[in-house]
Amino acid sequence: MNYESIKEEFIKLKKEELSYIDTVVKTSCNRILSEYEKLEIYRKINNFQIRLDELLKMLRKELRKHRDRSADNLSDILIEIDVDENYLSSIEDEVYRRFLFKHLGINFETYKFNLTLSNLIHYQGYTAINPDRILNNQKIIENPIYIFSGYYDSSEEFYGPCFGNPDDYIYGIYVDICDTYNSNQSKIPKKEMPSFEKDKTIIYAPKNVSVVEIRGIFETELLNTQNKTLNDCVIATKKRIEELDYVRSYEYKKKGLLDRINELAKKVKGEFIQEEVLYSGSFLEILREIYTLPNGKTVKKEKIVKNGGKDAVIVIAITQDKKYILAFQNRIKDKTIAEFSSGYIEKDEDPIAAAKRELREETGYISDDLFIVDEAFTSPGIDNSVTYIVVANNCVKTDELKTDGDELVTFGLFSELELKYLVSNNIMSGAMNKLAYYNLITNVDDCNIIYAGTNKRIYKRQRKNANSQL
Repeated sequence: MNYESIKEEFIKLKKEELSYIDTVVKTSCNRILSEYEKLEIYRKINNFQIRLDELLKMLRKELRKHRDRSADNLSDILIEIDVDENYLSSIEDEVYRRFLFKHLGINFETYKFNLTLSNLIHYQGYTAINPDRILNNQKIIENPIYIFSGYYDSSEEFYGPCFGNPDDYIYGIYVDICDTYNSNQSKIPKKEMPSFEKDKTIIYAPKNVSVVEIRGIFETELLNTQNKTLNDCVIATKKRIEELDYVRSYEYKKKGLLDRINELAKKVKGEFIQEEVLYSGSFLEILREIYTLPNGKTVKKEKIVKNGGKDAVIVIAITQDKKYILAFQNRIKDKTIAEFSSGYIEKDEDPIAAAKRELREETGYISDDLFIVDEAFTSPGIDNSVTYIVVANNCVKTDELKTDGDELVTFGLFSELELKYLVSNNIMSGAMNKLAYYNLITNVDDCNIIYAGTNKRIYKRQRKNANSQL
């Protein structure tokens, strides 16, 4: 399209828009519009905005090609459209009618719409009239639609000591979906939220989707012709928010990662054929496993089964005064090795119970405050057993160690700085012990909580969100 044809197309479309607006004003002054009619008006006005915006961009682009036009006086009129003196006459309030004329770019004295060279040069985008302004107080959204954006905490965490029920200091924040600048936030006490939400349309902002994004989604659903009512728009918005939140969630990223890992694993995973016992002793058993690979090759793998194939626990034990309990026993000739307490999990015993038992047997300490930090195959490729890494807080001495038997163990108490020295200088050199230590410093936080009325402390707790981001 050339410059003149673009002008003609713009004039034609602008006249259609102005005529449509006049028809809407007359209709809304004569009767109550249905919700569907108001949605259609919103969509029609938006369609005019998009098409007129495209033409103005094209016109501006063409103007740049013709320096002779762009060099003229900025007040020169490029496009002029006459409107009837009865335009918007169904509006009785003359002040409001003048306001609409100005918003539509029409001179109230001359009844002309003018597009000047200056307007086009400084053009930032076509702005359509807000449909609510031409509906005779019949708003597209009659009742507010609220976005619940989260909670506001005014408790002692921010403002000093508070008394009574902690919920008394918690407020829910609600914003009108049409309030672009959040200038009219509603702060509702938590206990009053159910009554506030009653009979209202609420869209809840999830963790991974912002209020601004929710507004944008809702606006696109208002324009979606498949939605016949506002409730359809709200339902579609909620569905899209849920989908977007999931796509951005840790669970979705984890699923994607696992799917990718499984695809890679399929390429190398063999089919088990049989198992042979090569050696069987009182503690160790050596097996041969035979597989066929996806490439048709047959492979044989020797595996070591220790103590009947039992899994194991390793216990990071911490006393009430923040000392780490380390065990010492004869492991390697002429080599001093410090270790966290460890041992095998017996049949029908869970890892926490096994950790409690091994801790007591090897050190004489007990704890009722234990949690699993991690688990790992002890030595993939030759050993199928799993080792669970357990933290035991607030350990208390109750028993004396036994000094007879085949397994002679002693223990010592070490500070966190001393523990770091033992690891750094390979005095604590076992692979699983080092893994336990690095779990301690990366996946466990200092907490230092004192229980009311006791001397019991929790010095370490697992980081809940340590791996929340992929």
